[in-house]
Amino acid sequence: MTDIESRAAIAYRKLEEDIVTLQLKPGETLTESKLTDDLQMGRTPIREALQRLAWEGLLIIRPRLGIVVADINPADFVKVLSARHPLEILLAGAAARLASREQRDALKACAEDMRSAVISSDLMSFQRLDKQFDEIVAKASCNPFAVQAVAPLQTQSRRFWYRYLGEQELGPAASHHVDVMQAIEAGDEVDAKAKAEGLMTYMKAQAIALIE
Repeated sequence: MTDIESRAAIAYRKLEEDIVTLQLKPGETLTESKLTDDLQMGRTPIREALQRLAWEGLLIIRPRLGIVVADINPADFVKVLSARHPLEILLAGAAARLASREQRDALKACAEDMRSAVISSDLMSFQRLDKQFDEIVAKASCNPFAVQAVAPLQTQSRRFWYRYLGEQELGPAASHHVDVMQAIEAGDEVDAKAKAEGLMTYMKAQAIALIE
């Protein structure tokens, strides 16, 4: 990874978290010049991060008009999860089958930290651990095509979850995530797929309840 790529990754992670956790609010206008000042980076890594966030649907880039944080529509949450559902089952099964010992240990640690986040009602830590979980599974699955398809859906899901459900569903959400992690750690492909199915079914039920 080059220095520019590394800086772009850092900028992306910071901006993604700020958008997901609503520190950058829907409809808010951003400028490259302000972001370069805030993040103390050059324009090239900032621009790469912005392009990635736009591809994920978190930003709208309007040439000569500015950069706007995308709105949140609860009805879109169900559509996001419907697209995400089969991909998560595929990735969980592959990760259970292919994960290295190091990756399984990382999932075990992530599960323990997620339980701690629930005990302390730390929604921000839960969000970060959720992303960490997704990244471990992505690498363990050895399927870059499925990962590329699911990544923006996972990011959108975290944003919806933070905005509409947050702490009130922290315990059940963490429990479902931990179930998936434990199945992958154990190397049980069938159970990992079943637990991923359970997680997606639970999330979709919560999303449907928002719009009924």
